[in-house]
Amino acid sequence: MQEMKYTIKKGSGKMRILILTGFFLVIAFSYQLLIFLQVHDFVYQFPGDWDKPMGIIVGLFLIFRSLKFTKESKDLFIEIDEEYLVYRTNELEAKHKIPLMNIERIYKEKGKICLVTKDLITMNVVDLDEVRLVDETKNLIKKSLMDLNTK
Repeated sequence: MQEMKYTIKKGSGKMRILILTGFFLVIAFSYQLLIFLQVHDFVYQFPGDWDKPMGIIVGLFLIFRSLKFTKESKDLFIEIDEEYLVYRTNELEAKHKIPLMNIERIYKEKGKICLVTKDLITMNVVDLDEVRLVDETKNLIKKSLMDLNTK
């Protein structure tokens, strides 16, 4: 049996878009605010034109919001080798390492792939509906895990 390893990344495209948009907003509105203040001898009247400070705040919000997607993309994977199934589909969890001899069966329930151990413990391995993968990769992961039933 060959070793199979799948790295599952969530939200990496969203992260880049939010970071770039956030940096753009902060730089653009900061520059506009600086020019405005220089023209008016660094006097800003409140309440007045709020678009520049709000643009900076929205840009900072987008940068901080993108950190959520950075956390989601850390080290989510499934690895199958000769003796073990090692997986982690939530970055807050520890890695689950299950001996292949201890797996009773693996089944698919909607988009989730679950396994039952010989101790009758049911575990969710991966929810393929929640992760962003190409359909071909999802099918390979599904096939690789379901093939463990025949061993």
